[in-house]
Amino acid sequence: MTAADLDMDDIYRLNGKTAIVTGATGGIGLTTTLAMAQSGANIVSIQIANDPQSSVLQEGVRKFGRTIQVFECNLLDQNSIIDTFQEIWAAGVVPDILYHAAGITHHAKIEETTLDALNRVLDLNVRAAYIVSQEFGKQMLKLGRPGKIIHIASMAAELIQTNISVYASSKAFVRALTRALSNEWASKGITCNCIAPGWINTPMCKPLYDDAEFSRGVVDRTSIRRWGEPEDLKGLVVFLASRASDFITGENIVIDGGVIGR
Repeated sequence: MTAADLDMDDIYRLNGKTAIVTGATGGIGLTTTLAMAQSGANIVSIQIANDPQSSVLQEGVRKFGRTIQVFECNLLDQNSIIDTFQEIWAAGVVPDILYHAAGITHHAKIEETTLDALNRVLDLNVRAAYIVSQEFGKQMLKLGRPGKIIHIASMAAELIQTNISVYASSKAFVRALTRALSNEWASKGITCNCIAPGWINTPMCKPLYDDAEFSRGVVDRTSIRRWGEPEDLKGLVVFLASRASDFITGENIVIDGGVIGR
């Protein structure tokens, strides 16, 4: 059955689908992962040990009548990522969607950016993005199954402000990785797209949101005249995970309230 055979009530539904998610307990990740569960997806969460938001995620998923499995992993450690995926496959998980929402930022002048900060951002935003995609894709190719990969990039990869050199560079990598994955795997039925949020009111951005002068500047620059909220990404994530996006791949979709266009 193709997307053309589905009616509009079904084309966006994720019933019977399984989504592997990183960053599912984060600001954007939690809201959008629960949106996928509400749309019908069962969730496999890759998260840090003793994640304080884990119970919120699990209760939210179950509230929608979906199942959730949790696998603890240090996404800063490549061996931990590979081992975790082996645990997931050994547990019998047969996925349909990979949603890599985990990420960190770092704000500092280039000359003041430490190697520790550089390595931490690159380990999570670059290395982990590559490895989780690789592990998911290898399994899907092995099983001969179609799949969807969704990455979170950033408006910062295009609108590069000062003091975010490491973060902006890492998110530019995500955009390039998205196109590379699509070029190699789309013909096998595995599509890959990324979302580039603008300024979103999340815990990661709280210091900027709480800075009155900076926050006013964000509102002035944003055509919709407000900060974005995680809820603003729910529809796009579900769309990219659903049959409605079957002919979309290799794309970077900006959701910024009109910042870049000004």
